[in-house]
Amino acid sequence: MHDKYVAIADEDDNVIGKATWKEAHEKGMITRAANVLVFNSKGELLVHKRSRSLPTFPGMYDIKLGGVVDDGEGYEETALRELKEEAGIENAKLKFLFYFKYRSDEYKNNRKVYSCIYNGKVRLQEEEIEEGKFVTLDEAKKLVAGSDVSPSAAEVFWEFLKRNE
Repeated sequence: MHDKYVAIADEDDNVIGKATWKEAHEKGMITRAANVLVFNSKGELLVHKRSRSLPTFPGMYDIKLGGVVDDGEGYEETALRELKEEAGIENAKLKFLFYFKYRSDEYKNNRKVYSCIYNGKVRLQEEEIEEGKFVTLDEAKKLVAGSDVSPSAAEVFWEFLKRNE
């Protein structure tokens, strides 16, 4: 993950170069990221616990799948790749939800957030995810309100609720 090149963007989301993930992270460069909220047909949201070996937010809960856009990739391509890698979900029909800028002390992303409906078996990527399950939105609200959720997951979740309730 840390030796691949990722797209570097400016504040207006124009791609202006590339760097390794590690370099982008260390130098505070703006990367692009694609996130997917995975729902089942009952309206439950897939939540998962991040691996303790991950460099960012290890062992914390998350409500989205996804990752940083690689150099030469687009947002939707990244979202589909990450769904397959992280959960074994292929050929998902993505619905674009919103775009926003995430800024923290840890990192900076321009993000596109999508959703999909999936009722099949989820095969979580053991290297990045310890456990996962579908929960109701009320259960997700309680989880996200707690302290064991990655800050970026919380921001995506509250923005999703603000736009959809």
